[in-house]
Amino acid sequence: MTEREQARRLSRRLDFLVTAIVVVILAVAGIGLAWALAQPDKIAPFAAEQYGFAAPGQGSAMTAFLLMAVFLVQTVPLLAGLFSLRLAFRGIARHETIGIDTARWLRRSGIAFFINALIALVSRPVVSLILSIDMPPGHRFVSIGFGSPELLTLLVSGVLVMFGHLMTVAARIEDENKRFV
Repeated sequence: MTEREQARRLSRRLDFLVTAIVVVILAVAGIGLAWALAQPDKIAPFAAEQYGFAAPGQGSAMTAFLLMAVFLVQTVPLLAGLFSLRLAFRGIARHETIGIDTARWLRRSGIAFFINALIALVSRPVVSLILSIDMPPGHRFVSIGFGSPELLTLLVSGVLVMFGHLMTVAARIEDENKRFV
């Protein structure tokens, strides 16, 4: 089996894996949104637990709405990145290992994952502000923090963008070589 055929086979498997991940994320997001809409009073304690904050008392409807919006905003670039990555894998599986369209999809997925990582960095202070919005003055708080997972996500997404750019350049060179010969 040639290296290109191995790349195509691996790409088909990764396409299936990314599709499964997208389905799971959509299902969890849908169930979570339905749960949050059905029980808006429980979303603030849930969010506090997820971020490691002290559970607030009773959250308002505005708090629940804002928390749902933050969680949905985090989901959108993740799904966009996964869809772009899926299209890159499909391009490799169906056509050539190096193609301009495939490289663009890879670069777009890196950009979407980078945006997702930035949103994850910003979400902690935003969620802390939302959770403390209903607290009396003097008890409100802002939590700022990041760790290795966030930095690693930024690094890996940057690498995806770089490789997508390099693949675009390589695909153009390969295309010129095909026309020249």
